[in-house]
Amino acid sequence: MVNKCFYTASIWKNYSKNAILAPPLGMVYLSALLRDKGYDTNFIDANILHLSKEQILEKLHVMNPDYVLYNVITDNLQDTLSWIREIRKDYNKPVIIGGPHMEIYPEETMTHECLDYGVVGDGWETLPELLDALEHKKDLTKVPGLVFRKNDKVILTEPRPKRVSLEEVPFPARDLLQNEKYDTVLSKARPITIMITALGCPFKCTYCCTDTNLRARSAEHIVAEVEECINTFGIKEIEFYDETFTVNRKKMNRFLDLVEEKGLKFYWSIRTRVDCVDRELLGRMAKNGCIRVNFGIESGDEKVLRAINRNMSIDTIRKAVQWSKEAGVMTFGFFMIGLPQDTKESIEKTLNLMLELDLDFMQLNKFTMLPNSEIYEAYKKETGKDFWREYTLGKATLDDLKRDYLQITDAELDEYLERGYRQFYYRPRYILKKLLAVSSFREFKRLASGAISLLGSRG
Repeated sequence: MVNKCFYTASIWKNYSKNAILAPPLGMVYLSALLRDKGYDTNFIDANILHLSKEQILEKLHVMNPDYVLYNVITDNLQDTLSWIREIRKDYNKPVIIGGPHMEIYPEETMTHECLDYGVVGDGWETLPELLDALEHKKDLTKVPGLVFRKNDKVILTEPRPKRVSLEEVPFPARDLLQNEKYDTVLSKARPITIMITALGCPFKCTYCCTDTNLRARSAEHIVAEVEECINTFGIKEIEFYDETFTVNRKKMNRFLDLVEEKGLKFYWSIRTRVDCVDRELLGRMAKNGCIRVNFGIESGDEKVLRAINRNMSIDTIRKAVQWSKEAGVMTFGFFMIGLPQDTKESIEKTLNLMLELDLDFMQLNKFTMLPNSEIYEAYKKETGKDFWREYTLGKATLDDLKRDYLQITDAELDEYLERGYRQFYYRPRYILKKLLAVSSFREFKRLASGAISLLGSRG
């Protein structure tokens, strides 16, 4: 679920009701890994099943696991902890927590007594070693990449190198999921799933905290998983969740070669940068089932783009979107306003470009500094403030988040955000185009639902 720090209250309310229902890939990857090593595992996707805490507890008592594992990201930490505390009241088994947040504030996170063990960084090697150490009562301090409490003291072991690629672990255990329930507002066919073809991103955008060490899978390995999705699980649409799917042109062509050779028929979409595509590639992708490209555009002001280390011209953005349209591929643009370098003038440029490009869909966020990003680390050094650390310790909430670096007021930023959504999604030409594109009653219902949710963003 998207968090309220990225939107206004009304937009966040509507987004939370219309969340993308995608499988939690990291957890089912680890489930497959543990099962491959001889452990009995199961998985509860409380979000897709709309489970209450009481219903989760019922399932836990039936499954009776020895350990309960949770994944956590920074901005959802406090919500996750609230669930863990409530569940432990009635199912008091040791809790293991992992995810991106644990790499940033491991010791601070483990001050919460509802947690027992934390996996810091990749869990591919750490998690099996932790379970083995617990089973055989080995010294936990000898397990790299671990944080835990002992005698009321938080102990952080030595870091574990990130060396495991996705080719060294089993495919995600999708048999543990109710695949038919996954869907998105933009999906063309069901059931859908998501895939990751690389860990990390080689680019160094200053607002991002993704590891810049790219650990990529081969085209052959990717297509093997695609075949399993289609043939074993009946998947009809795949969204590739990589930060920059088309970063390696040679691998992209090999991937498309294999899709063609094997006659694979499925819809798919990707995320990428505008400077990592061209007309020829987009045309070939479209012929092989690609229905949507999600572009990280971010800003309509070249000075702002350079400041955040996204060295691309507005003309490059225009060409990538135009080439996609020529190929018959839908375009989705991600934008941010409220970057430290943003002014009223640069935000106006962003909103104007958003309309000029005439994308099929867009998402506009209020920029929020994330820990471990270059921008946030510079902000910490300059101000001495570390909001996310205080938040992790439970000394602050998202309501306490201040954008004291802005050149405009919070109220003005909210007004720009609301205006951006209204101007984009309420254009008569846009509404007519979407209505004419409807090919089924299901699509009409989905479009109507999306339109109704946007009404709430008028504020």
